[in-house]
Amino acid sequence: MFKKRFMALVLTTMMAASAFAGCSGSAEPLSDAALTDDTKQTGTTSQTDSETPADAPLVADSENPSENDTVKEPDKKKRPAGNLLDSVEAGEVSLEISDEQSEKLRLASADWAMELLRKCYKDGDAFISPLSIELALTMTANGAANETLNQMLTTMAGDGCDIDTLNAYLKSYTDSLVNNEDVKLEIANAIWTNEYLNVVPADNFLKNIKGFFDAGVYAEEFNKDALAHINDFCKEHTDGQIDKVLDELDPSALMVLVNALNFDAKWAEEYEEGQVNKRIFTDENGNETEMDMMNSMEDFYLSSDYCYGVKKEYKDGYSFVALLPNEGEKVADLVDKLDAKTWMDMLDNPVECDVHTIIPKFEREASYDLKEILADMGMKDAFDQEIADFSNMVDSSNGISDIFIDSVIHKTHIEVDEKGTKAAAVTVVTMKCNSANIILDYKEVHLDRPFVYAIVDNENNLPVFIGTFDQP
Repeated sequence: MFKKRFMALVLTTMMAASAFAGCSGSAEPLSDAALTDDTKQTGTTSQTDSETPADAPLVADSENPSENDTVKEPDKKKRPAGNLLDSVEAGEVSLEISDEQSEKLRLASADWAMELLRKCYKDGDAFISPLSIELALTMTANGAANETLNQMLTTMAGDGCDIDTLNAYLKSYTDSLVNNEDVKLEIANAIWTNEYLNVVPADNFLKNIKGFFDAGVYAEEFNKDALAHINDFCKEHTDGQIDKVLDELDPSALMVLVNALNFDAKWAEEYEEGQVNKRIFTDENGNETEMDMMNSMEDFYLSSDYCYGVKKEYKDGYSFVALLPNEGEKVADLVDKLDAKTWMDMLDNPVECDVHTIIPKFEREASYDLKEILADMGMKDAFDQEIADFSNMVDSSNGISDIFIDSVIHKTHIEVDEKGTKAAAVTVVTMKCNSANIILDYKEVHLDRPFVYAIVDNENNLPVFIGTFDQP
């Protein structure tokens, strides 16, 4: 029987054999106030000058949410170039991977998840989606070349994997994931290119993006409309769980690559009223908190030399996995020791027996800047302005070169209750370049504070009417 001292490390909502796990940043419990306050966004800034330099980042309007709860696909009328993939023929998609390659990549995906968890766990809650991060970065890697590409592939997929094999594996894997009426796992990919800078993606890059990732590719000027479109895409494709991923968008950025992942599943056996009651959760410092706890008998017990846990099934295709460190050890010890082999051994070979299980109801959200973490994990060249090689990403005829990853932002949300689990993740990769001929030669005037205005005759520029606007 699990003890009242339930020091649970919720490592994952299982995606078949791969995992959601936890990364640099923090995950925090959601209070009722946090759930309703759109203004609690870190890093938000506002313009105070009516005339601002063109390279000033564009800021999301957190105080003016959409009037409609249902977010629609961004209005294509505002994007003259539309979806660039409408006229692109998908590249040849071959999903032929040997059983040996598939198993190697399955273990590599588990290792990727465990390493991300280690890097992201900072003596507190952590929650990430390794799959979302890998999909966004693999789309990006299709534009990389030489050592930059090698580092990205080795970090995500281990030694000896080429981009075609990783593309094929991820498509085969994501196509196999269950998505039906009982359990929903929806994956959406999109790319925005900066139309003002005449960013033209390379033909082979577009073909692979269409063939393997089924992404929409949109060209528009990187202004507040583009910022809104990116955030709306993320909100729509996470069922509103993540309503904003970017607070600002740099007008000098070349490209933004986005993955959104949405999970919603009911338990195979939902809890009844009598199975939920108040119990004490005790943290590692001995602090006690009363929480709603869900009690049940489960069928699959997990154990290794340094941890034990349970696998609880959803209605179809997925399971919730929770692991406890051995008595006397901390979650940090478990995170440090947990590796791909141990994870796979436990999940591939669970002990079938009655397991009295107590799981707390909880809700968390998290936000991470992964730049330093990913560089530390091995893909350092991709972030280096002088070394990065993304020569396969854009058509170089317009003078754009020296492309690098400027940032990788990752946001997640999870809610576990009597009925099941909702979880979502968004990963946004922003590309920039050092090309000397990329000059932003426009300014912006935002009349969002008191101003003087006039009606003038164009011949003499004399005011026929003139006045001030001090307040709405």
